[in-house]
Amino acid sequence: MVAAEYNRLVYRLTGWRGAFPLIIPIRVGDYFELRDDGGPVLLGNAFDWPGWSRDTVDTEAIAGSETYYSGCQRQTGTQAGAGVQVPGGVGVQGTLSLSFTREAGFVLAYDAATRSRMRDLAPVRSAIRDAPSAGWWQQNWILAIEVIAAESATLAVATEKDSAIDLHANAAIPAGIAGVTIAKPALGWTASSWKGSGYSSVCQPGTPLYHCLRVRKSSKFGHNWQTELLQAANPADMFTYNPLDPRLS
Repeated sequence: MVAAEYNRLVYRLTGWRGAFPLIIPIRVGDYFELRDDGGPVLLGNAFDWPGWSRDTVDTEAIAGSETYYSGCQRQTGTQAGAGVQVPGGVGVQGTLSLSFTREAGFVLAYDAATRSRMRDLAPVRSAIRDAPSAGWWQQNWILAIEVIAAESATLAVATEKDSAIDLHANAAIPAGIAGVTIAKPALGWTASSWKGSGYSSVCQPGTPLYHCLRVRKSSKFGHNWQTELLQAANPADMFTYNPLDPRLS
């Protein structure tokens, strides 16, 4: 259940879902089956459906880098890398040690990103809301409506408590957690083996964050469907249905 817990932690920090594993490419319009363990399985893209157009997607550049972490402690310099061989040509001052205090503890960073999103969600919500009644959409399916894609992203997630991993740069890195940008490929980041267990992807293109829609019944025994942003801060604000709409009575 690491993927589900990772997503919960990422959402708490960012308000977004976190792609896990990071190497899964996600495009706006992709729809997935969400497994019980929280991992997504790609099924297709809605823009391949009749009447859907990619011209309805807006894209903008995001300047700078972002780094998020939860259940993760970092150390730089001589305190890092005990018992782990430093790669040739890399000094200990270029080593960043990550230790994880909990399962699904993580560090996520990205650089040189773009943000893509569907311009008008009203018709999208309407189509998805009606799809289960038509028999071709399932409750455990999700539709990506907004995606942050990065030219370079780094993710490390522990799959068990008290795991650790070292990242090595080919240049000296500043002390302190705020000054270290582990997503910039110019620093030549590489990762050594895990102590314990975990997953890592270092300075690779990826889609670290996304928003998605899902559908669910408006009540336990109801026949009407409504859409919501998955893990929305206030799902009531995301419903497309109008309780006064006579079509839903």
